[in-house]
Amino acid sequence: MTIQNNLSSRAAENLLGSNVMLEGVIKANSDKFDVKSNPDGIINLGVAENQLMTAELREIMSSVDTVDTKLFGYGESPSGSRLLRSHFANNIFNRYFKPNEPVLGEHMVLTAGCSATVDNFTFCICDPGDGILITTPFYGGFNTDIMVKSKARVIEVNLDGVSPFGLEQIHLMQAAVDNARDEGTRVRAFVLSNPHNPLGRTFPRELIIAFLKFASKNQIHILFDEIYALSVFDYALTGKAKEEQPDNNPFISVLSIPNIEQYCEKELVHVAYGMSKDFCLNGFRCGVLLSPWNNELLDAMRSIAVFTWMSSTTEAMLTKLLSDPIVIEDFTKTNQARLAESYTYTVDTLRKHNIPYLPAQGGHFIWIDLRQFIPSNLVSAAQAGERSPEYLIVVFGARAHVEVGN
Repeated sequence: MTIQNNLSSRAAENLLGSNVMLEGVIKANSDKFDVKSNPDGIINLGVAENQLMTAELREIMSSVDTVDTKLFGYGESPSGSRLLRSHFANNIFNRYFKPNEPVLGEHMVLTAGCSATVDNFTFCICDPGDGILITTPFYGGFNTDIMVKSKARVIEVNLDGVSPFGLEQIHLMQAAVDNARDEGTRVRAFVLSNPHNPLGRTFPRELIIAFLKFASKNQIHILFDEIYALSVFDYALTGKAKEEQPDNNPFISVLSIPNIEQYCEKELVHVAYGMSKDFCLNGFRCGVLLSPWNNELLDAMRSIAVFTWMSSTTEAMLTKLLSDPIVIEDFTKTNQARLAESYTYTVDTLRKHNIPYLPAQGGHFIWIDLRQFIPSNLVSAAQAGERSPEYLIVVFGARAHVEVGN
């Protein structure tokens, strides 16, 4: 029996290509470097895991009884308990995202991770073959989140040297939408990360408004992935302001834009969030789809939430973490200071070895240029099946640092 006959066509399609990024992560995780037990292991520089706050997390969560018999059951709801959603609303979104209108627990659906959030969002707005617009470079996981199950298409907008943080890109985005529609593809959404993954910068207010106007003009959804919102560090702490001259824009959530209906229909505007980045909990799978003005989408997300129901243990531990605003504030300030310190160490090392990089201020990564190290006879990126091998993101969210060239 052939694979085509043994599997559904959509499953068989997933086997035709390879997920280079996921394969690399699995390989690295199975042979992790350890200075004592595995000195010849792999050091993974490309996964956004922040390990700077593990001691604090352990102390905060140590009081949770993980073998409480109450946690042996399913829990309150596949969309997240009312208490945890209330903590997200009051202690995260209303406190740090400066929403123009108060966020309520009923405005969101929780899932088992932000990848599941984007996957379910795509399923709810797209039919197979529909397109979702993303400007390059972008978080590689979006391809998997959008394409693998829902069979939507990622429509990449190559900015061709145009700044991802300037208004000039809007005409390239419009051209991509027009071309896709001319080819018969229904474009359903525009997805972006703010702070940007992988460039580590934030978008200015005027560009956020331009994105909203673009979505309204084309009558498409716009999803702001704001999962790094609280990982924007004070650039003054790095001591690099004069050397790098960064944009240094503060993080601005789309939720904070006053009178958003002047720019875009509210029901088209959504926010994704999660616990992996700002709270250093990649293994505690929890994602949030926040859609304050689209009850129909929320109901659709709830209808499939049973497939992405987070564990009762995860929910209990996150409820503990997010229950105390003072703990959250102390945690966030300490994390941001440590990110700035780690960023400083990393860019000093890059400068020492004359490796060009893009100054960053948000997230766990730095975009670096390795073209000087690429052999002239290297197979092309297209032939290798990878994109832009001469550029790389380096994650600096760890206490252990590696000396380049040593």
